[in-house]
Amino acid sequence: MASHTTVVAGRGPPESEWMTEVDTIDANARPRREDRSTGKMSERIAREILQDIKRRRIAPGTTLPPESAMLERFGVGRASVREALRILEINGLITIKTGPGGGPVVAAPDSRDFGQMSTLHYQSHGATFRELLDSRVALEPMLAARAAGRDGTEAGERVRAALEYGRQFSLTDDLQYAHVHSDFHTALIDASGNPVLALMANSIKDIWTVRVTAVLFPHDQRPQIDKAHAEITRAIEKHEVRKAERLMREHMEHYQQYCELRYPARLDDTVDWS
Repeated sequence: MASHTTVVAGRGPPESEWMTEVDTIDANARPRREDRSTGKMSERIAREILQDIKRRRIAPGTTLPPESAMLERFGVGRASVREALRILEINGLITIKTGPGGGPVVAAPDSRDFGQMSTLHYQSHGATFRELLDSRVALEPMLAARAAGRDGTEAGERVRAALEYGRQFSLTDDLQYAHVHSDFHTALIDASGNPVLALMANSIKDIWTVRVTAVLFPHDQRPQIDKAHAEITRAIEKHEVRKAERLMREHMEHYQQYCELRYPARLDDTVDWS
């Protein structure tokens, strides 16, 4: 009969399923380090931790098991566990809390983390901000059409809520205007219903927003932008697929033309990794 080792996944707050439930590991069946398939040990551990987080639906903000429990569970050295956690931290999937009661903490999914990592590849390919903006012009009209084509009212309600929220703020407050304008586009992208496309589109938008923050429509044009957002919202609410796509394309092309006119030198810059 195979011997078993019972591992208690650490102590912690009651909301952490992983930390309170008991895992039973077959010690004889556990692959030895040299028997495991290709790939660095730390990468394999990182994948298993992420799989646990998703499978057990561990909520953001939950502290994961301590290092000692992970060493026991995975049967590897301290360096491999720490490198695995570092991989997850760099990719924005966990944070490492220091001090008493600290440790790895599940992070909320954020397209900005995905965008930050992708800038490394954009820079290596020599991609410019003009090409980044061109990608937005290609993607966002298509996502507006997808949002309009979804059954039910959820997509329209999400975009409408973002529109109305933005209208609470003065159009002359540049910082607030930049936030609510970006939030409207985020809501529309998310309303498309495809998490893969939404992650890609939001990460591109986030890179643009962080690195080209000076691009704002002048005050006298902002009511026109609000009108465009309202028309796009109505098209999505009425499930007018072609109209939503056309209006969004016109809106994005208008923005693209404005950027070309005002900031041509910036658009020629290579997207930087930072």
